[in-house]
Amino acid sequence: MMKDILVAHINGIQGGGLEVIDLTQPLNHDTPIISLPEQWAQTPPFRMRELSRYEESGPFWYWNAFETGEHTGTHLDAPCHWATGRELETVDAIPPKSLIGPAVVVDLAEECERNPDTLLTPEHLKNWEERNGPIPSGAWILVRTGWDARFNDAEAY
Repeated sequence: MMKDILVAHINGIQGGGLEVIDLTQPLNHDTPIISLPEQWAQTPPFRMRELSRYEESGPFWYWNAFETGEHTGTHLDAPCHWATGRELETVDAIPPKSLIGPAVVVDLAEECERNPDTLLTPEHLKNWEERNGPIPSGAWILVRTGWDARFNDAEAY
């Protein structure tokens, strides 16, 4: 049964019946980095250096090394990230089944354009459900803010 579902999903993606949307942003030297108050450790800016590119240091491969903080760019935040979750899971301990499920998109882009400090509220979710029906149990709630347009401009971000 599960194999049939997986095969159906693979066929749907390959055949174009299912659309996969990549929500990631590429990492580069323009990637915005969080800046904390001086007394705390700071995330290093993204830096990449070439290790080899089909020459003496690696004649058959091209590869790079990079450095940045684990909370840079598009990433999955561990449940234990904040002090309130210190007893919860690290990323490597999250069950994979918890990372797959239905999703709904709450579009706040226009509101965020008017007010950069916009926060998702229960009212936003009630309005979404009035237009679209109940949010499925266990669903991921994705918030469209429009801030992706600012991604390569740290000052605007």
